[in-house]
Amino acid sequence: MSSFDVVALGEPMIEFNQTRAGEPNYLQGFGGDTSNMIIAAARQGARTAYLTRLGDDEFGRMFLALWRSEGVDTGGVATDGAAHTAVYFVTHNAAGHVFSYLRAGSAASRMRPEDLPLEMIRSARFRVISARRYFDLKK
Repeated sequence: MSSFDVVALGEPMIEFNQTRAGEPNYLQGFGGDTSNMIIAAARQGARTAYLTRLGDDEFGRMFLALWRSEGVDTGGVATDGAAHTAVYFVTHNAAGHVFSYLRAGSAASRMRPEDLPLEMIRSARFRVISARRYFDLKK
């Protein structure tokens, strides 16, 4: 029997979504496809875990609190004191949504294959990986 039904690897991002076009007001939320997906799976009763790196900052702590409150195992989440948690802004104009990402140098972008908890990954029934770099998980 697997330890987890679903394990996801990816980059979570704090979202700031403009509430009204042209105004400097934003609503804070949580983004990142794999983070959203693993929360949805946990809400459906799956045994889930998330794998990533977060900055040692308030946004990173907010993500940890979110995942724990949703029943997502955070044993595969590392903290990087030398990097930030990724952020993106959504503004609105006549053409639609405009996304501005602050991801360069983020904690998750600094993950290396040797940082991955391979046994946790192998223990999962299903794996969801969304990364700019591809890792060889067979090692």
